[in-house]
Amino acid sequence: MTGVAAQYAGPSLFLSFLFAGGIAMTTAMMLAELSSRIRTNGSAFSYTYATMGELPAWVVGWNLNLRYGLCSAGLARGMTSYFVGLFAKFGAPLPTWMYSMSFFGAEKCSILSIIFLLVLHLIYIRGTEESKIFNMVFTVLKLLTLLFIIVVALAKFDSDNFSPFVLDEHDGWAGSFYATTLIFYGYTGFDIVTTLTQEAQKPSKNVPLAIKASSLICMCLYALTAFALYGMAPLQNFNAETAMADAFASVGLEKISFVVYFCAFFGITAACFTNLISQPRIL
Repeated sequence: MTGVAAQYAGPSLFLSFLFAGGIAMTTAMMLAELSSRIRTNGSAFSYTYATMGELPAWVVGWNLNLRYGLCSAGLARGMTSYFVGLFAKFGAPLPTWMYSMSFFGAEKCSILSIIFLLVLHLIYIRGTEESKIFNMVFTVLKLLTLLFIIVVALAKFDSDNFSPFVLDEHDGWAGSFYATTLIFYGYTGFDIVTTLTQEAQKPSKNVPLAIKASSLICMCLYALTAFALYGMAPLQNFNAETAMADAFASVGLEKISFVVYFCAFFGITAACFTNLISQPRIL
């Protein structure tokens, strides 16, 4: 997502993350208010059912399941790109049919993505306690590696990379705002907290706090990562799917690019797993 958005926003990428985060925070505040009043699982489905009735809630519920499914599919496809890139760096390129094949007219279909989702489903059906431990471990690993990436990128910071601040080939600020629409995809997971309300010890207090805190923390981390990475190297010059790893390799930090691949693995796994565990709660 970072690499794709960088193609349109250029050095203003970190502002695109802040714009998208600000918009997401308005939704987070609304969900926080509703979760404090309607203390049950189901997120927007339950809130719609309580206020508007069964039919609108049925439409909202299936829309949520569609969204969680599509997000999981997109994350799994992104996971494949980094997985294939990591094998290539070790000198063991995977056959093309495993990660890029045509299926009923759709290009770049991936068998690896399907396997990745199946493995996560197998972990989830082992039980709530095992799922919680798995998700917590991968989330902590993701945060630690992300903070490490930020520190290393800031050590190679070059302010000249921020000039010009916007890309003229994408109509300047129009490109930055278009990147905001792409980046918003990365903020769609905070409402998942409301599908786990009944597992909270004090739902009226803890759930609203978790929603607002997760949104704010993600916005700050996303923006800081984009700022640090762009200060190190202009991301729009690299492959959109693996821009973060390519950026480190371009400044002579080839070994750090391996850390990026593992960070992507931890981050995408945690995000994808969270989307998957929310779907049964809606159903």
